[in-house]
Amino acid sequence: MTLQDITSRFILPGPVVYHEEIATGLINTTFAITCRSGKTETRFILQSINSAVFPEPEKVMENIFHVIGHIGTRDSHTEQLCLIPLLDGRSWLKLPDNTVWRCYPFHENTETFEKINSPQLAYRAAAAFGHFQARLADLDPSTLHETIPKFHHTPTYYAKLLAAVEKNPVERLAGAQAEVDFIISQKNLTTLLTDAGLPQRITHNDTKISNILFPTNPNLPPIVIDLDTVMPGLALFDFGDLVRSAASSAAEDEQDLSKVYVDENLRKALTEGYLSTAGDFLTPEELKLLPVAPKVITLELASRFLTDHLLGDTYFKTKYPGHNLVRARNQLALLKSM
Repeated sequence: MTLQDITSRFILPGPVVYHEEIATGLINTTFAITCRSGKTETRFILQSINSAVFPEPEKVMENIFHVIGHIGTRDSHTEQLCLIPLLDGRSWLKLPDNTVWRCYPFHENTETFEKINSPQLAYRAAAAFGHFQARLADLDPSTLHETIPKFHHTPTYYAKLLAAVEKNPVERLAGAQAEVDFIISQKNLTTLLTDAGLPQRITHNDTKISNILFPTNPNLPPIVIDLDTVMPGLALFDFGDLVRSAASSAAEDEQDLSKVYVDENLRKALTEGYLSTAGDFLTPEELKLLPVAPKVITLELASRFLTDHLLGDTYFKTKYPGHNLVRARNQLALLKSM
């Protein structure tokens, strides 16, 4: 089926006169399409879900549809992500090969960032993710699918690391023993959030700065995008991963560990921004554990990188031998600076 065949199934203002693939995403196939009606041209985002990552893409779409609808009833006058319906009334297109396509409006006059470069931007980003959680705080998490089982369950990743250490299938343990020993010494962190009896929330699960659209008009609120991983989870994992990714002084594969640490000014701004919108719904226990959430998620990711290194780089893409070990060491340096 051609791109024209696919777009013809959606309710669009006119025929597609131009399209270009957006190659920045790592998972899905994404196009910016331009429709023409008379002299007016309007852009949309057309996207297919990667079924290798999400083997049940319709469950992903059911979650997105449910979440978007709920937010719309709360903030009907605020610009947000919404789905363009098909001619038959459905909200996504499923092809015979199990490929699922969806279409969103293109949010004009917005910008995205790959890196937080100021406390002001950190505050706005954290407030956006906190507001996203707050608008879903009264939606029953059990109404959503767990599309990636145990996506943030630190004890599971810790157990996988120990299993990889035991098997040592590609004989890499000797060069990573120090990292393994340090993670084992931090075992208490692995259960700190999962065993605390925290309430299940509806969470984003990919709280990086690039998943926010910032309107060029500073008076308009940011828009949280990329909802494929929205599902039941712990609010503190969202916050912890935001701090881990946004407040780090260096990229995840920086080899000079002296350059890897938490920027305290950014961490403070992220915390204040998040609490400005999420503080009212968080429980006392969630507030109490907020400061340690970044440590838990950083240890979790370090465990995942190290496990993949020990297993022969079967999950994360690598650019050179030992790349995952570099990533693991990077995250452990970040953890030690917290």
